[in-house]
Amino acid sequence: MIISITSSKVNPEQAPEVEKFLQEFLPRFKREPGVIAIYHYKRPEKGDEATIVIWGDEKSLKRYREGVLIKEPIAFEQKLGLQTTREAYPLVLALK
Repeated sequence: MIISITSSKVNPEQAPEVEKFLQEFLPRFKREPGVIAIYHYKRPEKGDEATIVIWGDEKSLKRYREGVLIKEPIAFEQKLGLQTTREAYPLVLALK
């Protein structure tokens, strides 16, 4: 399994628009092949938010990052001028 983390700096004025985008986008994103789970958190006091995705395999993450759907959040981030980073790592341990 792979864990991907997308984090952005979000100011209080941008937060409602970001939340609206995520409410529309994340349910469709959840249907991407290989997505096991999606978690989103925000830390308003620090001015950042992050989406954590658990993927079944690296091939699924690669397919998403080379596909059409990822263009939506990238365009949204550019529109708002969000500073965003995308990282991915092998998931070493998962306790259920």
